[in-house]
Amino acid sequence: MEQPPKAQTPEKPPRTECLQDQRREENARKAKEAAEGLYPHEKWEILETGIYIAKSRMPRSAEQINVLEKELRQARILADRGSTVYLLPESASVKRVKHPDAIVDGCIMEFKTITGSIRQVEERYKEARAKTGYVFLKIDAHLARHDVTRKLSGFIGRKGYSGGVILAYFTQTGEFYQWTEAELGQKKSGSCDPAAIRGKSDIPKCPR
Repeated sequence: MEQPPKAQTPEKPPRTECLQDQRREENARKAKEAAEGLYPHEKWEILETGIYIAKSRMPRSAEQINVLEKELRQARILADRGSTVYLLPESASVKRVKHPDAIVDGCIMEFKTITGSIRQVEERYKEARAKTGYVFLKIDAHLARHDVTRKLSGFIGRKGYSGGVILAYFTQTGEFYQWTEAELGQKKSGSCDPAAIRGKSDIPKCPR
């Protein structure tokens, strides 16, 4: 019996591919400039496509390997979307104060993973926001998007934050969103879900 022809996957238009390549190149340039500007004496090694690590950050213990692997999981999500990620040194000039985790497309960014209850969203965001205004939340727990935005909105509103950007990746569904503190802070608990108004997938442009 003659087999029916297989459906062919439509090819991306050349212009779209060109724009994507240009965006990746621009992201790589901004990330490299920021990393070298902030750490002029640091050496960088490539781990995977789009992911670099400070040579001084290379793990030397099982604990450091575990920490690095957690950060790599988040870095891969961003790199797969066209970003360039530099994982930063852990040393700091002030004792017990750590640097943010990474530079992403020129933005200094902190990574956090949510594995517990909705309460953990606020706790982890509070920790991250103390370091930088750009935060990437990887949400492994079974949490609804509107519950996450409601919890963030309450905290941001109380603190009066407005200049930061939040990236959120929901592991259970594969959904990726970007919200600004300004829009989340304007929403009160119980109001409409900001994600329904604006849930972007692009990495934010950082002020230079």
